[in-house]
Amino acid sequence: MSRHRLLLCINPASGAGRGADAGAEAAARLRSGGADVEILAVPGDDGTPPVRRYSEALAARLARTEQAAPAAIVVVGGDGMLHATANVLAGTGMPVGLVPAGTGNDLARALGLADCGVAGAVDRVLSGLDRPPRCIDLVRVDLAPLPAAMPAGPDFTGTVDDRAESGAPPEHVRRYVVSGVNVAFDAAVNATANRMRWPRGSLRYVVAVLLELLRYRPVDLRIRLDGPDEGDGPDEVDRWDGRCSQDGPVLNGSTFLLAVMNGRFIGGGMEVTPGTRIDDGVLEVFRVTPLSPVRFLRVFPRVFAGRHTDLPEVEIREASSVRIEKMTAVEDPVPRGQPSRSAAPVLHGDGEPLGMLPATVTVERGKLALLDDGRRP
Repeated sequence: MSRHRLLLCINPASGAGRGADAGAEAAARLRSGGADVEILAVPGDDGTPPVRRYSEALAARLARTEQAAPAAIVVVGGDGMLHATANVLAGTGMPVGLVPAGTGNDLARALGLADCGVAGAVDRVLSGLDRPPRCIDLVRVDLAPLPAAMPAGPDFTGTVDDRAESGAPPEHVRRYVVSGVNVAFDAAVNATANRMRWPRGSLRYVVAVLLELLRYRPVDLRIRLDGPDEGDGPDEVDRWDGRCSQDGPVLNGSTFLLAVMNGRFIGGGMEVTPGTRIDDGVLEVFRVTPLSPVRFLRVFPRVFAGRHTDLPEVEIREASSVRIEKMTAVEDPVPRGQPSRSAAPVLHGDGEPLGMLPATVTVERGKLALLDDGRRP
């Protein structure tokens, strides 16, 4: 193997503090494997979200021409770190490798890295340095931004009041997502899990699900799908309580959970779309209609094994672009002192708050280059 210069990006806080040890081990193993390693850690807390601090630091480092450009970026962290890296590297051709050290590690699962440990992940990085990179799809999300007064990150509650502060129309923002975009119940679970400090690992998402189940109210959404799967006739559209337009089926109705997936997993290992491939140019639209808490608890364990796809409340459809709009607020009462889930829902992607509806979600084929050793999950 020829000698390569790598930029090793470490989030010390990933996985409840495991990121620091994983980063030190990864650096040592990469150097032992013959790589030149430059370390970029997430900058210290200055009041802004860690993802934003890291994105700005990575972009600034890559813009410095007086320093040698790295051959590849290697990320030590979780879904949020790879999400931030993808938003900097999208379309550049700069390859990225992943050493999983996060809480949920859904992106690592989609890439077949979740169980290989630091040593296995580093071996795969080193093996991929002398091979052509693998180009995977990204999800482009065009949407309204979060209100300036709303914090992003652990303090974010997952919903906002419908009232605009200024009355001016929101500006347009664009974000890239690797695994999938969530709105409704799963986005609320993400927000709750982000605020929790215990338990650790994927169990945090299970606890967040149980907490949200007690207070969540479904949202009326209008969802339009455009290609490649635009419906097989009136019966298909009727099942969604929708109608056809010249642009594709429009799906109207109360929605408990909606995820537009590029990968297969959300929530720390829930395999919501078992057939999804991350490089096929297709999105999987996963929708769950309202169901009772008892019914939810009865079928919830099946999601971890991908055995939920035949349930009557579940529909999975293919699309290349999805338009999501909120129809009306659901005015169910919420216990005093708890955040209202009938307020405007906020979209999450890769576990991070992205912005607000309306949103257009589009697949962009081959947008991110990955270090590739030839193995597939």
